[in-house]
Amino acid sequence: MKRKVAFGMPLTAVTAEEALNGDWLRCRHEVDVVRVQDPPVELWGPLAEAGFHPKPQVVVWRAATAGSEEEFLAPLPSKDRRNVFAARRRVLAAGLRFDVRPVSPALLDVFLPLYESQVATMRHGWAVASRQREAILAAAEEYFAVCVTDGEEFAGACLTLLSGERDEARARFAALAPGPRATGLARLLYMEVIAEARRRGITWVSLGSDPNLYGHIVKPGLFGFKSRLGFVPVPSHLVDAGSGSDQADRIVGLSALTDPALVLAYAPGDDGAPQRGPALRAEVFTSADRLDVRPYSPHHLTGVRLHRTDEPALDTARR
Repeated sequence: MKRKVAFGMPLTAVTAEEALNGDWLRCRHEVDVVRVQDPPVELWGPLAEAGFHPKPQVVVWRAATAGSEEEFLAPLPSKDRRNVFAARRRVLAAGLRFDVRPVSPALLDVFLPLYESQVATMRHGWAVASRQREAILAAAEEYFAVCVTDGEEFAGACLTLLSGERDEARARFAALAPGPRATGLARLLYMEVIAEARRRGITWVSLGSDPNLYGHIVKPGLFGFKSRLGFVPVPSHLVDAGSGSDQADRIVGLSALTDPALVLAYAPGDDGAPQRGPALRAEVFTSADRLDVRPYSPHHLTGVRLHRTDEPALDTARR
């Protein structure tokens, strides 16, 4: 077994044939993930039976901008709609204000330190925006920034990339100043991004792309946050043709992952084998004896399965 560490997570990459013939539970104290990159589709069924989960490597979170904020919020559960309304009352009462600005060197000079400070609090944080500063500025005309101010003080922003080809506004990088006045602010920041996209006549808005292993670079809480805002995870190849690769992961440990961790695997078809398409199912991993899976089972998924890292899955799929 060849072990490597990817952003702090120990894993081993194997072929599909090795995956089907290995005793991978024996290596759970050495790696967290056993991964098959681009597994042959004809082996997805056997791989699933062997405990591997064929999945898109990256998911894109999308939603239609709708005709108004009321129309956008209407499909959400009442609790999630109330959370948005309550956040708006708190933020406005605190005197925080939103405005839309072009992306410029001056804006990045105040945004990137805040962004880097936020990333530094993450276990496996990666300051992508800082590395891409020059590329962002080179494409500045394709961006807009929704900014937040607290009096005269800059309190955060979301840098959003426009794509006429996809008729989409993609929220790429966001950061907010910490503190009690920021309670609920992230929700409203993204609602303002949606509102600006709507004003520009754009059909789709995206909360960006996530590597499809929640518990590593991105956390399960981010999955819940995006779902509660009304966004749906879509395999990246369905948004950007030819962009997406597939993986089959078997999670055998949680030494460098959060507990719980989850992946969005391709849902099974009529023959029981995973099918490459938009339908996804949550595979949730924990070392706990019990876990409430409701936060990981929004309506847009076909179901959720709970796994102990050293036991077979407990199937709680809805359909």
